[in-house]
This record gives sequence, C-alpha cells and structure tokens, in this order.
Amino acid sequence: MPVSSPLAVCFGEGMVALVAASAGPLEDCRTFHRSLAGAEWNTAIALASAGIRTSVLSRVGDDGFGRFLTAELRAHGVDDSAVEIDHDAPTGLYVKELSARTDGAVDGTMHYYRSGSAASALSPQTLRGPVASALLAEASLVHTSGITPALSTSTLAAQEALFAEERHDRLLSFDLNWRPALWRGREAEGREILSDFAGRADVVFCTRPDAEAVFGTSAPQELRARFPHPRYLLVTDSRGAVAFDGAETAESDALDAPVVETIGAGDAFAAGFLAGVLTGLSLTGSLARGHRIATRALVSTRDHVD
Repeated sequence: MPVSSPLAVCFGEGMVALVAASAGPLEDCRTFHRSLAGAEWNTAIALASAGIRTSVLSRVGDDGFGRFLTAELRAHGVDDSAVEIDHDAPTGLYVKELSARTDGAVDGTMHYYRSGSAASALSPQTLRGPVASALLAEASLVHTSGITPALSTSTLAAQEALFAEERHDRLLSFDLNWRPALWRGREAEGREILSDFAGRADVVFCTRPDAEAVFGTSAPQELRARFPHPRYLLVTDSRGAVAFDGAETAESDALDAPVVETIGAGDAFAAGFLAGVLTGLSLTGSLARGHRIATRALVSTRDHVD
C-alpha cells in the first residue's frame, strides 16, 4: 500500500486584514486591500505551498469575511473542513496602518478588532468534533502559537487540551508570538502560561525580542538550557537563526532579499522549517528551507505567501 504524505494541522485564529493601500495615517487612507491573516493560518498556507498536506482547525463567523477566509484557504490548497462556522459571533479582523521608511520599505502597525470573535470561542469541544478529531489522529504535526491562549479562557483551555493529548508520533509545534496587547494587565500570567507551553512542545520558535520579553533572555544557549525538552528550538531575528535539534546546533544567516514589509515572515520561516522536518531534511537543510520561504513573505504587505 502507498504511504500517505504527512499531514500538518494548524490550530488558531484566522482574521481578515484590511491593509492600507498607501503609507500614512489611517485618517488619510481611503483605500484598503483585503487579505487573509492570522499566525497559524499564514503558516498553513506556507506549508501547503511547500507541498505539505495541511488543514486548519479553527472557527469563523457566518459572514462574508468568514466565507472569504475559508475560500482563501481552499485557493491555496489548504483543507478547511475543520473550520467551524459560528452563526452568532463575527469573524475577527484587523486594520494594518503603513508608515514609510527611509530604506524604501514600510512598517506595519496593526489595529485589532477581534474581541468576541468566532475564534475566541474555540474550546476543548472544538477538538472533539468528528472532523477535527479525525485530523488530529492522522496528523504528523500540529502547529499553534502563543496568540491562541491569550484570546479567551476557552481558547486557553483548548490549547491546554491539545498539549495534554497523547501524541504518539505526532510533533507539537509552538511559536511563542508574544502579543503584549492581548495580555494587558495580566502580563505575568501570560509569561507563565507561554513558558509552560514552550517547555512541553516538541518544536519551539521564538524571536529574540519575544524571548527577551517572555523568558528574560534571548541568548540561544541560555534558552536551550531553560527548555531542554523540545527536540527542536529555534531562536530568530532579522539577521538569521540559531537552531537546536537535541544536542546538535546550527546557525544560518537570513537570505539577502528585497523587503517591502516583514509581518508574516516569521510564520513563513516556521512553515519552511517544519516542511523540512516533515520531509526528512537535516537541521541545516530545514533552516535553509525556512529562510527560502520567509523571503516570499517579505515582498508584499500581505501577511502570507502566494
């Protein structure tokens, strides 16, 4: 019998991004471009672009934005069968404000409108649905992030249930994605929760700034000593990455590529690295694949690769 290709499942919130068509303050911008956003959804699209069978496990509203998001998944080859439709709560969205830089690139500032969204009602019950449970049983990899547990008490419970499941041969991947606005007034609790998830994952991604903010250090060797359990630990910044596979260490420089805007590049990098792991590449080969896919997210103001 033929061996089926590995399946990756990405668990988290999808949103619609309304991206300003030109740099400047929002009050002066008349035109916005609509696109898909959300860390785990960006990663799912990049995984599919790398040839990995990929599904998204999430919730969207029964509205035009929700239908747009699921259509975008399908258009990029991602299975949306485990995206639940909420008939009461809306799909979350954010507006991206652009400001010009002297080097010709732009910086993006996000303004979120996600409170009470359909995805904020993700819960352990979501994981137990027939489609979701079948996908999780088949998955070689599940990817999630530190954004999900910050959305609500039920999303935190859902991620806790995901981490508590028996994994067998499944890898559990966790991207730190520290969002202080989501933890406002409970920052210490957020750091404790995310540190716990990082310590229990099989693959951990963190940027140096996020690691400094949550763990108090961005030094790769110190982070490895603090988190010995994850098989893979990756510490990244704009210059490159340091990666650990058990006791093996590898370093790599980011590829020289034109930069329009950097948002979403970390999600694409994670996807490339995970695709490398799932297809049997070495640590250095997986790093190289991560950098190659990340460059594709740098060339537009969208958050995901084409």
